[in-house]
Amino acid sequence: MRARAQGLIPVPRARRRATSWAVLAVVAAALAPPAAAQSNPTLDSVERAADSGQAGEARRLLATWFDSPSASGRGADVSRARFLRARLSADLDSVRVDYLWVAVRGDERYGPAARLRLAQMYLAEGRLDRAEEDLARLRADFPGSPLTLRSWLWTGNVRSAAGDGAGACAAWETAANMSESPSAQPDRELARSALEGCGAAIASEAAPTFSVQLGAFSSREAALDLRNRVVAAGTTARVLDPQDPDGLYRVRSGHFTGREEAARHAVRLVREGFESIVVPGEN
Repeated sequence: MRARAQGLIPVPRARRRATSWAVLAVVAAALAPPAAAQSNPTLDSVERAADSGQAGEARRLLATWFDSPSASGRGADVSRARFLRARLSADLDSVRVDYLWVAVRGDERYGPAARLRLAQMYLAEGRLDRAEEDLARLRADFPGSPLTLRSWLWTGNVRSAAGDGAGACAAWETAANMSESPSAQPDRELARSALEGCGAAIASEAAPTFSVQLGAFSSREAALDLRNRVVAAGTTARVLDPQDPDGLYRVRSGHFTGREEAARHAVRLVREGFESIVVPGEN
């Protein structure tokens, strides 16, 4: 399955379709994290700026907060601030430190989310044992978390990347059969789509593939910066070199055998604040 190692959204059974290579633009509003009571106006502003794609403004506001006396505490605001700092940073080492701090010391809202982000980062780096361990820790440390279903979805992704098809299908089946809030329905549908492919034949090499493109730059450094920010958000990304001397460095994520699966992945990236379009996949 082509999406096994690169795409983090499970690929359902291959569909034979005409090879229409028109680019699909994905338009979606950036969504906030799971609803919860918010009490700090500065951090509220940081989160709104981050959700609307204004990363520079979000970083400026967050730096102001960290310079205030509030940053010396260990309460919920600190967990929230460190989670947001990790989300906005392109320094993967710093991102990992902040997410780990929040995963260990955070509350029921940000602790599970930080543990999930750590697992996604490890998966993106190919450190599959660590990724599965963090997903298991999420379920053990936060047994009532709304992210439990998503942790099983990503456990399936990790096992699929490791070549454990049976284990991946078992994890996706667990996710698909869980009874969760309506907000978890998109993850449940992804798990069900993945289950459709568990007994299906692997797509042939001749089948069309799709990827999600996040940007194209004349500067390799700019492309690498975007790639690092996408990885820090928990998703695989790669930089493609220019195809000709005057070409651009393209930043892409995922390999998918279906346009719909690529579109779902693109929507997730848009929700994280990244411009995303579906394009033909490179073979």
